[in-house]
Amino acid sequence: MQKRVLQLIASIYMTFLAVAETGSFSKAAGKLFVSPVAVMNQMNELEGEVKAVLFVRTNRGVSLTRAGQMLQTKLLAIKKQTDQAMAEVRAISAKDKVRIRVGASMMRPATLLTALWQDSELLQRNFSLQIIPFDDNQFNAKWLSSVLGTEFDCITSPYDVKEWYKNFCVFKLGEEKFKLAVPFSHPLSQKEILTLADLSHLTILTPPRESPAVDKLCKFIEKTYPNIRTEPLAAFYTANTFMEHPHDILLTRESFKIMSSAFRTIDVEWDFSSPTGIIFALKPLPQAAGFISILKQVLKISP
Repeated sequence: MQKRVLQLIASIYMTFLAVAETGSFSKAAGKLFVSPVAVMNQMNELEGEVKAVLFVRTNRGVSLTRAGQMLQTKLLAIKKQTDQAMAEVRAISAKDKVRIRVGASMMRPATLLTALWQDSELLQRNFSLQIIPFDDNQFNAKWLSSVLGTEFDCITSPYDVKEWYKNFCVFKLGEEKFKLAVPFSHPLSQKEILTLADLSHLTILTPPRESPAVDKLCKFIEKTYPNIRTEPLAAFYTANTFMEHPHDILLTRESFKIMSSAFRTIDVEWDFSSPTGIIFALKPLPQAAGFISILKQVLKISP
C-alpha cells in the first residue's frame, strides 16, 4: 500500500511539472499519453493535498501562482538530485560488473553472444563483455585449449567435432545450415538455389569428416548421389582456405561468407546443418563459472 501511495505521489508531481512546462492541461495530457480530464483531476487533487492554489486558469491555458512556482523549483531540484543519484548508482554498478573476455574473429564473430547479452537484463546487470580479436588462421583445438581461461573466457563458434565435447564446456545457441561457396567464375554461381542434381559429376571440398555433421552429409551424398564426389580437406577452414581453392566448390556456412568474397554463398536443397554456440574451458575461471551459471538460467539449461 505504501509503495502504491508513493507511486501515486510521484505520478502527480510529474504531471504537475508537465503542466508547468507546457502551460496547458491538454498539452500536458498529450505529452503524458493520458486524457486532459485525468490531468485536471490530478491537479485538483494536488491543490487539495497541499492546500494551496498552484495555477491561474484562463481560457488560453494555465500559469503558475507564486506557490506553484515555488513547488516547481523544489520539484525540479529533487528531480535533478534523483537523476544524479541514479547515474552514480549505475556507474558504481558498472564498476562492480564481472568482465567476460570474449574471443572474436572474422569467421567466428561474437554476434550470437552479444545479442544474447543485449536481450538479457540478468546478464547485463551482472556482467560486461570485452571483445578480444584473434586470427582465424591459428584456430584449432590445441590453440583453443591454450587460450581459454588465459586470454579469453569464451568464444562463439561452430563446434561439430566429437573431441571438443571432451575438452571444452559447450552451450548450443542454434544450428547453422550448410551452404555451398561457388566461385563467381563457375556457371552454377548464377543460380539462386542449388539442387544435388546440379552438382552431378562435380567435387565438393569439405572440412575434415571427423565432424559428425560433415560426415553425415557426405554419407548421404555418397549413398544417394554417388556421381558427386566429396573431398575432405586436411584441416578445418581458416581465413586462407578460400584463397587456396579459388576454383573449387566448398561446403560452407553463412557466417563464413565474409571470408569468401570471390565466391557466391548459395543455399542447397538439403536439410543439413551443424551446431554453433558458446565454448568455455572445461574448468573455467571463477568469473566465467558465474557467467555460465547465469547463462544456464537464460538458456533454460538444467544445472
